[in-house]
Amino acid sequence: MPKSQRIAVAGGTGGIGNHLVDGLLELQSRSPSSISKVIVLSRSSNKPYLQSPSSELRAPVIAVDYSSVSSIANVLSEHQIDTVISTLVGEPAQFISAQENLLQAALSVPTVHRFAPSEFAPDSELIKSVPLYEMKLPILKSLREAKAQRSSSSLPFEFTKFNCGIFMNYFGFGSPKPNGSQALGHLRAFPYVVDISKGTADVPGDGNDKIWYTTTEDVGRFVAEATQLKEWPETSNMAGEAVTINEVIEKAERISGRKITPKYNTEAELLARMDPNPSTWMGNFYLDVYISIIRQEQLQETSNLNELTNVKPTTVEEFLQKWWGKEN
Repeated sequence: MPKSQRIAVAGGTGGIGNHLVDGLLELQSRSPSSISKVIVLSRSSNKPYLQSPSSELRAPVIAVDYSSVSSIANVLSEHQIDTVISTLVGEPAQFISAQENLLQAALSVPTVHRFAPSEFAPDSELIKSVPLYEMKLPILKSLREAKAQRSSSSLPFEFTKFNCGIFMNYFGFGSPKPNGSQALGHLRAFPYVVDISKGTADVPGDGNDKIWYTTTEDVGRFVAEATQLKEWPETSNMAGEAVTINEVIEKAERISGRKITPKYNTEAELLARMDPNPSTWMGNFYLDVYISIIRQEQLQETSNLNELTNVKPTTVEEFLQKWWGKEN
């Protein structure tokens, strides 16, 4: 299978999407023969382009209508895209429709031979306790059907799920460093489980279940390097480190010098905290994720991208030291 050279990132102006664009442009700058073009698909083009933080390279932002297969296909065809990476988000009905239209557009363009659906979290097919993750499943069925149909044709096609566990950047929320806000990268400010700034931790279960953590910057680097693999496995796992929440708390206390008081939650206690009538589609999402941790649904298999690429990811210790370590 040819390596990726002309890549479109759908939803690339969003949090994780922006990090993927950063990683792709960084690789393009370092190795111009690897990637020749990166474009960003967006529902609006308020930004004319995204620029690499490490070079002058830019990725144009192109407005597309995700309700129109032909609109998307025209853009992919015009730029001779060979790889489509989705980082789309949204309420379930809109999300499922947008991803399906994106795939159908990609399949209609002869140059496209690779597609990555919007995963970038724990593996959606392993998570049974989070209803919102069900919206990620229809596209996987369509992808497997497309791959099977193309297996004997002159237009080969492959896909992969990029799984990265939980974004480590959330541990940087409230960092006292002068540039502390940069710890979150392009993500919105949000403390996940452990809030070092307040000295608290809202822990699912007893805190002894291992969870995969990866920085968003490393996710971008892993994905960029994966575009240069000769073959894509259907599952591409990556991780900075697999540690328990109790280990995170211990490291955070030691490095920051702050006491962290954990609140351990049983599954029954988490269920009691659920809103019976959530006002938004995100509703009880984070509590559902907590329950999936207790039920040990977030245990990934071997992180194959750690072995297949040259990325040296940031560990939890390194991340905490950077954003919470005491000055010498």
